[in-house]
Amino acid sequence: MSERSLLKRIRKSSAVTWARRYVVYLFSIASCSLVRRLSWPAIVRIGRFFGWLGFHRLRAERRRTLENLRLAFGNEKSEEELLQIARRVYTNFGITSFEFPRMPTMTDEEFWDICLYDKKVTDHVKSLLQKGKGMIFASAHMGDWEMLAEFGARHGMDMSILYKPNTNPYVNKIWLGLRAHNRLIDITKDLSVVLRRLRENKVICLLFDENARNAGIDIPFFGRPAPTFKGPAYFALRAGCPIVCLYFVREADYRLRFVVERIIWPERKGTLEEDIVRIMREMNLSLETMLRQYPDQWYWFYKRWRTNR
Repeated sequence: MSERSLLKRIRKSSAVTWARRYVVYLFSIASCSLVRRLSWPAIVRIGRFFGWLGFHRLRAERRRTLENLRLAFGNEKSEEELLQIARRVYTNFGITSFEFPRMPTMTDEEFWDICLYDKKVTDHVKSLLQKGKGMIFASAHMGDWEMLAEFGARHGMDMSILYKPNTNPYVNKIWLGLRAHNRLIDITKDLSVVLRRLRENKVICLLFDENARNAGIDIPFFGRPAPTFKGPAYFALRAGCPIVCLYFVREADYRLRFVVERIIWPERKGTLEEDIVRIMREMNLSLETMLRQYPDQWYWFYKRWRTNR
């Protein structure tokens, strides 16, 4: 056996895998403990630094970010504009990464100081539950998407969050603890609970911008085919509930604003598959609309299109 093959076997051994995962777990616990002691202004400063560092050091991800920005805005923006957007993408992601573990320990005063929203809009959204059909909060990896679950919980909404477990079971325990204000639904298991919750007039919170690969359908996103999960439209059509496309966008002072971009009612106009495609096209259009206003707030280093997966 060659030395290279031996090293490969060692790296893939269960003992080495366990040790690697546990070291990451210990580091994550220490990091979360430290972050929870920081003020929000300190989190912003540290997040900006790590965002700057990531932009300059993660070269492959930076290239992919610029490639994706060209696919979306290549005919509308210059290379210099795209480069500036890419820098701000990493700044936002850096701040969001530190906000997430800090958010559950924020007092209400701290939380509402950085969270901007129009009470009339939130009251209207909450009133949709009066129809007794439940509601889907559909968002994306934009601004600080983790803010949404905390926002709903602090508004007294009975929310269930769809999530995909981390491959590291130890780190997954940390993530579950950080989201403990809401009920969690593992998307790799039985999803019939989603319909049950909607029929109980509860709120389901999900992110719809992930690359579904072979498990989804191609829906245009900036004019290019993007594999998209059918779940949000399917659940809405089955339950008869509205889909509220909403986002938390970061302002110039780094605080976050709650934005409801549109509300989609699941009307039946054709076959189930045709209606799913129609609704998912509208949801992707909602995200496009937001990204044209806030192009620096989505995680463009992600392989979203079929052409770059």
